[in-house]
Amino acid sequence: MFKISDKVVFRKVENKIVLINLENGYYYSLNKMGGFIFNSIRDGRHTSNILNDIKRDFDVSESKAEDDFNSFIEELKEEAILYSV
Repeated sequence: MFKISDKVVFRKVENKIVLINLENGYYYSLNKMGGFIFNSIRDGRHTSNILNDIKRDFDVSESKAEDDFNSFIEELKEEAILYSV
């Protein structure tokens, strides 16, 4: 499971999620899948449930869902947007 840093604020703007890291001032705009993953983490959903929904909702294979999820999570961790709990 993951937790979003307290130093990150986020808003939905039109069809995208915009994140601002208050610690470094950087902002990020998430695509549809990124927004889905971010909202799922925010809602406290378990990784396996998120992956199942990615496969179903984005019509991708299990390996593609896992690769995209893991890549996205690593980027957010590197940017101090979220951390493992």
